[in-house]
Amino acid sequence: MENVMKWHGKTHWLGCMPWARDIEDELLDWSAQPQYQGLVKGHYYSGTTHFSGRWGHHGHTGLLEVVVDDNDRIVFVEFNEKTMENYYVRYFQGVWKRRSEYGFFQNFHDKIRSAKSGAVTAKCCAHVEQQILKSQRLDGQYDLISGASFSVKNMLHLTKELDGKIKRKESDTLYYGYAENFGYGITGWLQVRVKDGEIIDCFYDEIMADHSSEIMYDELKEFYRLSKYHAQGFEEPFAAGWDRETWLVDFKTLSDTLNARVCETQDLLDIEGLPHTDGEDCGRMWDRESRPDGGIVHIKSKLDLPPRPRHPSYNNYLQIARHIDEELKKDGVLKERV
Repeated sequence: MENVMKWHGKTHWLGCMPWARDIEDELLDWSAQPQYQGLVKGHYYSGTTHFSGRWGHHGHTGLLEVVVDDNDRIVFVEFNEKTMENYYVRYFQGVWKRRSEYGFFQNFHDKIRSAKSGAVTAKCCAHVEQQILKSQRLDGQYDLISGASFSVKNMLHLTKELDGKIKRKESDTLYYGYAENFGYGITGWLQVRVKDGEIIDCFYDEIMADHSSEIMYDELKEFYRLSKYHAQGFEEPFAAGWDRETWLVDFKTLSDTLNARVCETQDLLDIEGLPHTDGEDCGRMWDRESRPDGGIVHIKSKLDLPPRPRHPSYNNYLQIARHIDEELKKDGVLKERV
């Protein structure tokens, strides 16, 4: 492997990128996929905590999110952790661990410990989540992965905190989530939260498949197990026929802009005027079977730039948003806008 040296019998990782190029078979196994497919809805609860602070900073942020349906069943539970702003690796300062490159970093940076425990943070979190969903309890005793559960141990007290809130039915927020595997290596995931009759959060993300072999488009394969939103190094490849950046907006900005629009208009389907919504609609450009032969356009010079095509994530988003929009209307949870 490049950028690796042996020193006193221990493997040390030098530098930050790339994390997993051509070494997929050597990695530990973990999943970045949403916990569910299709629609999940219910009452939303969340709790946060801080730990391992140093030098004036409160430390890492631990987050636990739980959704309970009308039959008091836990239908979604997820732990996540955000690194402290003064984390010793600058690349990972203030980064959510669950679906960023942090899992790859753990796999390499402390390879001996990771290999011994056989897990990274994402796998440790999922291990507890599965027990909660199976037992349908937040006040139980959980089996932890030995030697690799430091983060989970520091967040575990949140289960007791949320268990009390759930038993007292203290939620004032509704959750509507929809995840769909599009079939070519990308899963779209939309999570909408509603409070007092208004949408307060509309978070859309696209999660790459857990294995590069499941991703149809070659230039996306290197991003397996990553979220487009949370991955520090994700960049959309050039569209067919372009020899430069096709869209002048990164996915994170696109998602944040979409969120702001929906919260302002209270309309999940109104995206007109957002960056790169107009232009030629080439559909799902990452599905080779649906891309037009010959690509979109041949760029001859900087003076001959054609209109930029519609960003493909909008079509994916709308396909999922329609399901949640229908459910919101059916449940009548949004205030009528005058």
